[in-house]
Amino acid sequence: MKQETKQCQNCKNKFVVEPEDFNFYEKMKVPAPTFCADCRMQRRLIWRNERTLYKRKCNAPGHTEDLISMYAPEHTFPVYDHEYWYSDNWDSLDYGKDYDFSKPFFKQFEELLLAVPHVALFDSKSFNSNYCNLVVEQKNCYLVSAGWGNEDSMYSNRIAYCKNTLDSYVSHKTEFGYENVYCKESNQLRFSLRSESCVNSYFLYDCRNCSNCICCYNLRNKSYCIFNQQYTKEEYAKKVEELNLGSYKSLQALAEKFKSMKLKAINRFAYLINTQNVIGDNVEDSRNCYHCFDLDGDAENSKYCHWSTRGLKDCYDSGPGAGGSSELLYEGISIGVKNARCKLGAIVWYSHDAQYCYNCQDSHDLFGCVGMRNKQYCIFNKQYTKEGYEKLASKIIEHMNEMSYVDRKGRVYKYGEFFPAEISPFTYNETVAQDYMPLTEKDAMDKGFNWRPISSKNYKETISWKKLPDTIKEVSDSILDEVIGCAHEGKCDDQCTGAFKIVKDELDFYKRMNLPLPRLCPNCRHYGRVRQRNPMKLWHRKCMKSGCTNEFETSYAPDRPEIVYCEGCYQKEVY
Repeated sequence: MKQETKQCQNCKNKFVVEPEDFNFYEKMKVPAPTFCADCRMQRRLIWRNERTLYKRKCNAPGHTEDLISMYAPEHTFPVYDHEYWYSDNWDSLDYGKDYDFSKPFFKQFEELLLAVPHVALFDSKSFNSNYCNLVVEQKNCYLVSAGWGNEDSMYSNRIAYCKNTLDSYVSHKTEFGYENVYCKESNQLRFSLRSESCVNSYFLYDCRNCSNCICCYNLRNKSYCIFNQQYTKEEYAKKVEELNLGSYKSLQALAEKFKSMKLKAINRFAYLINTQNVIGDNVEDSRNCYHCFDLDGDAENSKYCHWSTRGLKDCYDSGPGAGGSSELLYEGISIGVKNARCKLGAIVWYSHDAQYCYNCQDSHDLFGCVGMRNKQYCIFNKQYTKEGYEKLASKIIEHMNEMSYVDRKGRVYKYGEFFPAEISPFTYNETVAQDYMPLTEKDAMDKGFNWRPISSKNYKETISWKKLPDTIKEVSDSILDEVIGCAHEGKCDDQCTGAFKIVKDELDFYKRMNLPLPRLCPNCRHYGRVRQRNPMKLWHRKCMKSGCTNEFETSYAPDRPEIVYCEGCYQKEVY
């Protein structure tokens, strides 16, 4: 089959379908997409809410208590607490319905989605971590999202196996870490980016095996360095005292210097570690992957995938939440964890041969189902025989092509398209779409996406961030009773919470680490970290090393000021 150029029915830009793409679509028994890769990713992201949480009533029979949920209170569908949802006290088959050939498939799916009970938060095997969402095996964590195996950690996103880690993003096996982005296997590392195996350091960029360093970049196996200058242990101790690292004002001044310093650093065109034939960024131990981002390892023969745990084989357009020893996935979000031949779904775990499903687990041969566990051969939550299932599924696919769903912007959804954004239980600004493809309310509405207005705040600010003490030594436990006004004062990308509180474990951490109180609310701090990562896009560029003619695909846009080298030149310069 030949290469084919198509026009995206969403953004109207041209995109190319390669011969190997057609081979994959044939294997998955789906047509070629009508949305380009970026628009497909955006459409999926609108179905994943990681961090926007609400207080609402538990709707389980006999329950009247409040619970924390990712679903806004105005949703009319039932929301159950974790224990009740996973119990045998209710059966998703009770909500089964016959397929109606007089209505488009997605209209009927929306009706089912609004009827079946939903679990308040997605959490597995966690302890004392009630405010965490999309997490596994957490212990004593608070407001950690998309995390795995963390302990005593707070206000972080996409961290794994971390202990006593606060305000971090994409960190792995850090301990007593603070305000780090893409860091791993480090202890007492603060305000750092893309550094690993570092100890007791501040403001590091692309450093390895360093200890007792401050405001440094591109260092390897160094100790007692400040601004990339070597000191003796005694000289370093004296400099540290002069820098007054416990002071908020001093740290702010250092942060500004570090921001300027980083522009002198040599940046590798992409973080591709132990890979073969991979194009993308932040990919480890993988092969034959194209346009993939943030793959943890053991991925192969995949395309347009991102945020995958180990084990991803023969998959397209999957993530966040792909991998987990899965294969043959297509157009899915949170569709990993030992899955096979799953497509066009959201939150499908430990299953195979499932399509157009939402929050289904330990099941197989499902079509258009919601909230199913340990089920097989079901369509719209109704049980069929194997033969009856296969016969009806074929008819539904034909019907989806004959009676297509058309959204309010005129986009046509036949069989093979992912769920329309407008039927998602989440609005654009509640989801990770806003993290990675931020829009204003007007732009989102113009594109046909739903938007949830910022609700009026019912708190009363008791202290301004400007009135906070400069050091943690000046702070008493009375701060726990204060409502602190955020430094952005409600003007931060429509995501600022306006004010915030300090909790006891958080205060203990600041005291132990001699860190001043934050001046921004947790949301503003999160978005500040997300802005430090490169976008999940690629540009064709040349190596900036004089005399080098190598070209590559990189997530550094051509108009950015950083120095970007090919892998060979980077290795020669830094190591």
